[in-house]
Amino acid sequence: MRLTSTVSFALVCATALAASPRPAAAQSGVSPQLRAELLASLERGAAFLMSQRKADGIWENHPGISALAATALLRQTGKTPAAQYPGVASTLEYLKGLQKPDGGIYIRDLPHYITAVAAMAFVASERPEYRPAIEKARAFLVEHMIDEGEGYTPNDKFYGGLGYGSDLRPDLVNLEYGLRALKETGLAKDDAAWNKALKFLQRSQNHTETNDMPGVLNDGGFMYYPGFTYAQGGGTHSYGSMTYAGVLSYAYANLSKDDQRVKAALSWIRDNYTVDENPGVGQMTLYYYYMVFAKALSTLGEDVIVDSRGQRHNWREDLGRKLLSLQHSEGYWVNADPREWQNNKVLVTSFTMMAIEYLLQPAGKAS
Repeated sequence: MRLTSTVSFALVCATALAASPRPAAAQSGVSPQLRAELLASLERGAAFLMSQRKADGIWENHPGISALAATALLRQTGKTPAAQYPGVASTLEYLKGLQKPDGGIYIRDLPHYITAVAAMAFVASERPEYRPAIEKARAFLVEHMIDEGEGYTPNDKFYGGLGYGSDLRPDLVNLEYGLRALKETGLAKDDAAWNKALKFLQRSQNHTETNDMPGVLNDGGFMYYPGFTYAQGGGTHSYGSMTYAGVLSYAYANLSKDDQRVKAALSWIRDNYTVDENPGVGQMTLYYYYMVFAKALSTLGEDVIVDSRGQRHNWREDLGRKLLSLQHSEGYWVNADPREWQNNKVLVTSFTMMAIEYLLQPAGKAS
């Protein structure tokens, strides 16, 4: 299964529980009318998620989906986590109970992905009692990045990645989740893990000036992992969700918008701007695409995208209206293309709620 800002530890303190609601995104570039419609949409999505939650706090009998659903609820725009869905506390306790002595949070499969999303749920709760679990999860993710400890050297194409488990074959989806968790849990900017991740990211990008692998293109976009893509045309062709995940991962790894690697990725984004599909793969993993699309552009402070035809796009308005049009009357979202679990309403609704939450935040403030 390929389940496809910085929140410092200062937030994880007792005073956060008594804080006022998170500030409204009045300067997010979204019209007041659309913002009101999106907030109502979030309420409907939240009601759907709560209707699907089991009495023990679990969704879909899956810890990863449970963590994503809890995070979507806890981060809902305009509300404090303490006041938001108190029943989610049992979900957090369930996830905490899965933590292994080495810090990993999982049952058997997908150790890196589930550890990452569980850590993000703990951070989103802003509850100080989860700080030890957060720190252990962060250490687990750093330890399990593919490097010398697994017998790899910086010359290996997979160096600096994270994968689904024991096969050690990493990919950009797992790495993006892992880096997001490391950023949110407060990994120091000078930690060696960031530079290791940059090795993998560069080799996943179609940018000949910085990618030392053979046979890559030079359009600035990203593939699934070095030398492999799911994009139409095969080879190393770039596609949307991986390009947004890639440029977002560069932001996690402390690269600025002026860096040539980021500029190259933004050029691909401008050339392939759309909210109608995941460019390069159509409807496949469309809602993961929406989530990383919104977080990347908000984090980078891109208010307007000028496409290859010179047309200006307020991407928040475009994406917001698109997501409203796709919500079902029962409050959920689901992909017509079932690949990669996107026929799971809880998973897709969680992705979409987070996309809305990101687009409602002011530029540069996605968390």
